[in-house]
Amino acid sequence: MSADRCPAHVTVAPGRRVRCTGPVGHGPAEDMHQGLLRVTLPDGREHAASLVWSTSPSPWDDEILERAT
Repeated sequence: MSADRCPAHVTVAPGRRVRCTGPVGHGPAEDMHQGLLRVTLPDGREHAASLVWSTSPSPWDDEILERAT
């Protein structure tokens, strides 16, 4: 396994990109990526959050998006 960083990233807001924290070729599912970001709650407190994403389509995408909005 290479020590290089995984090039995957996701834009969570204009100008705010979260990069995958795994190395290139990470496994076991190479298309599953994870990154960390700081979130601010409505009461002003800040917390670390973990974001997991994939670029492969899922048969559950529509259902997941409906619950997220």
